[in-house]
Amino acid sequence: MKTPSFSLPISTRLYHQQLRLAAIFCLCVLCALTLISTLFFWQQRSAALRQEVQILASNLGDHLITGDLRAIQNQTLNASNYSHWKSVTVVGREGKTVVAWANGNLIAPETVRLTSVMNGLRLRQTFSVQVLQTPITDSGGLRGQLRVEVSMLPVWQFAGILFLAGLPFAGLLGWLLVRWMVAQQLKLLQPLEEVVTTLEQVNSLSNYSLRVTPDRERLFGALQTSLNLMLARMESWETDTHSALREQRAEENRLAILENHDSLTKLPNRHYFHKLITNSVEQAIDTGEMLALMFIDLDQFRQITDEHGFETGDLVLRAIAERLREVLRNTDTLCRVSADEFAAILPNIQDLDTVRQLAERLLLAIRKPLILQGRSLMVTGSIGIACCPLHAVEQRLFLRNADLALQSAKAAGRNHWSLFDPNLHTPSGTTLPKTP
Repeated sequence: MKTPSFSLPISTRLYHQQLRLAAIFCLCVLCALTLISTLFFWQQRSAALRQEVQILASNLGDHLITGDLRAIQNQTLNASNYSHWKSVTVVGREGKTVVAWANGNLIAPETVRLTSVMNGLRLRQTFSVQVLQTPITDSGGLRGQLRVEVSMLPVWQFAGILFLAGLPFAGLLGWLLVRWMVAQQLKLLQPLEEVVTTLEQVNSLSNYSLRVTPDRERLFGALQTSLNLMLARMESWETDTHSALREQRAEENRLAILENHDSLTKLPNRHYFHKLITNSVEQAIDTGEMLALMFIDLDQFRQITDEHGFETGDLVLRAIAERLREVLRNTDTLCRVSADEFAAILPNIQDLDTVRQLAERLLLAIRKPLILQGRSLMVTGSIGIACCPLHAVEQRLFLRNADLALQSAKAAGRNHWSLFDPNLHTPSGTTLPKTP
C-alpha cells in the first residue's frame, strides 16, 4: 500500500477535527502531571518546613525557661532568613506573645493577638500561606508555642514554571499524536483514494480498461468490485460502439468509392468528374490560373471488343488507364467518363506549350503495342483540349469546347490531338505519324 498523502483535502479536514481533541488531551495530561509534581513538591516542602520549625522550637525552649528575650529575638530573626517565611510568633505558656516579626521586622508583642497554647503540631494552609503551629517543650514539659506563616508563592511558581516548560513538549506530543492518527486513518482510506484516482484517470483519458486493484484487507471490497464490473461493462460497450462505428465508416467509404470511382479502372467516374470540374473551374476563375481539360477517346474501341471479346476490352482499358496516369502530373486528375472515353483535368497550366507536350506524350503512350493474352494489339486515341478561362469561363461552354476539339481530332483521321481555337471556331491540331 502506498504511503498516505498528507496533501489531500481530507487530510486537512482530519487534522482540524483531531487537533482540538489532541490539544485537549495533551493539556489534560500536562495539567495532571503538573498537579502531581506540584503536590509532590508541596509535600517535600511541608516536610522540610516541619523539620525547620521543630528545630527552631527546640532551640527556643531553653531561652523561654531562662527568659532570655534577646536570645529569643536573635533566634527568630535568624529564622527570617529562611526563604518565603512571612512571620514568626513565639508565645509563652500563658498565651502571651513573647517575640513576633513579620516580613523580616520585629513588631511589638502587644500588637499581636494572644494565642492559646496547644499541644501537638498543627498545619493549616490557604491559597496564599501555610500556617504551622508547634509546641515549645523541654524535659520540664510545655514551655510555649511557635507559630510560623510561610508563603505559598514558591509552590505556585513551581507549578507555573513546570506548566510553561511542559507546553512545548505537550505541543510536540499533540502534533505527533495527530499525525499518527491521521496517518492511520488515511491508511484505512487509501483504497478509497485509489478508487477516486482511477475514476479521475478514466474521466480524463476516456480509458475504460483501467481497473482498481483490491486492497489486501478488503475494506472496500464491494465498492471496488462494483466499480471494476461497471468499468468492464463500459469498456465492452465502448468496444462494441467503436466496432460498429468502424464498420459504418468502412461501409460509407466503400459506398463513396463505388459512387465516385470506376470499378474496372479504379479511376474517378463520371459523377466525380462533374463535381471536380465544377470546383476546378471556379478555382481557376478566382485565382486567375489556367485550367486545361482533355477528352481522351480510344479510336475504334468497339472493334476491339467485337474481335477479341469484352474481357480483352477490359484489359485494354486497365492498361491504357495506367499508361495515362504515368504520363500525367501528380496534380492532374484522370477520370473515366464513358466506356472508352477518359477526361483529364489539368490545373495550374503555365502556357499552351505544356498542354501540347502532354497531349503528344499521351498519344505516344496510348500507341505503344499491348501484349494481352499472347496477342499484340495496337490502340490509338484522339484528344480534344480546351482551356479555362482562355476558351470559356462558363462550365457548360468549357465542356462543349473540349468536346468540339475532340470531334475535330477524330475528323482529322484519329490518332490526333486538337486544341480549341475560339477565333476560327474550328479546332486546330497536329497528327502523329501512323505506325507502319
